Amino acid sequence: MDIEIKEKIITVCESLKKMLALAFDGFRRPTEKSSKDAEEVKDKIHHYSSQLTSFIISKSPSTEKGREWAKPYLSIASSLDRMTYNIEGILGRLRAKSQNHIFFSDQAVKEVNDVFQEAMRLLENLLNLVTTENKLVAQRIGEEGRVMLKIANGFSEVHEERLIQGICVPKSSPVYLGMIESLKGVIVHILEVSGKIVAVSSKPDARISSVDP
Repeated sequence: MDIEIKEKIITVCESLKKMLALAFDGFRRPTEKSSKDAEEVKDKIHHYSSQLTSFIISKSPSTEKGREWAKPYLSIASSLDRMTYNIEGILGRLRAKSQNHIFFSDQAVKEVNDVFQEAMRLLENLLNLVTTENKLVAQRIGEEGRVMLKIANGFSEVHEERLIQGICVPKSSPVYLGMIESLKGVIVHILEVSGKIVAVSSKPDARISSVDP
């Protein structure tokens, strides 16, 4: 993997990790400060992501081979952007939860906690993967991420049963389901980036020197 691009990807991933952790803090202990801090990190991520994309384009020679070299890196940048938007979705639902005085059942709180913690752990592993380019780390991310997605889908189904039983109220349902879906989106894009990192690291022509005219 190109060293300079790797460093910029690591910067974005570190900021995403911080933003997701702040969102988790906002879910457990909602405060105005946690929300403000998360918004500030979000702005930094957009800046870092823009720098990453611009750098990839500037470093890619204007040849067919150069464009092919840039594609997987641009795809990684795009997945990181979508991860950011999913975390923004979580923050938006946290604001709605607070402003509308929405409360979750104890079971719903536990379920969101579980998915949050797994998403943060997978993001930490993704950072490790980018740093080491270790395929075994990627394999573990894929296996554990797919398991969590299946569990999260089950949470959504069980939530519908709680609604029918009157344990959960309709007012809280869109916020709960929205948070679960956004967290699933984070995990999906972690899996996508993981696979692309392995692909880029495995290519013999992954270094810019191989596409120079």
